[in-house]
Amino acid sequence: MKKIILTAAAVFAFGFANAQENIIKANPLSVLGGSDLLSFEHKIGENSSAVLGLGYGGFKIGDAKYTNMGAEVQYRYYFNEALKGLYAGGQIGYTSGKVTLDGFSFDSNFNLVSSSNETTFSSLKVGAKGGYQWVWSSGFSLDLNLGLAYNNFTYKSSDAVFSSLKASGVLPNFGFGLGYAF
Repeated sequence: MKKIILTAAAVFAFGFANAQENIIKANPLSVLGGSDLLSFEHKIGENSSAVLGLGYGGFKIGDAKYTNMGAEVQYRYYFNEALKGLYAGGQIGYTSGKVTLDGFSFDSNFNLVSSSNETTFSSLKVGAKGGYQWVWSSGFSLDLNLGLAYNNFTYKSSDAVFSSLKASGVLPNFGFGLGYAF
């Protein structure tokens, strides 16, 4: 009887392991300002999945330094089988960060002095995405996607010019995810 139970448990465990109902992915393009640097995708139906992404990014160009943190949630509908092939879906995300500009300016006596201006921002995004995801028998996955998202930005700064600036618009939204399915 023990052998039968252990054999059934092993068959169930291996069958579940091969089902590939989850994927953990990394999106290197997210470092440039995205909210899905690391993401977890879970199959929720025969043709659908939910994705939770977390991101951190930053870069420096000259005297300007940019950093951000964000998160997003996606729903994906796969046209053939969940987690594999062509899909379309929606997303909602939030990002916040800051831009620091170090440089020089003139004081009231026209003397050159070093200065630093820091502007914080936040953004709410709602969009649509489509793409294609490959999952190989080894478990490795590749996800390529593209879409459009409406972004609503709010800026706060000690500088009078940026003190209450708001901006919004539709921006391209793309991703490249390398991952592992289990």
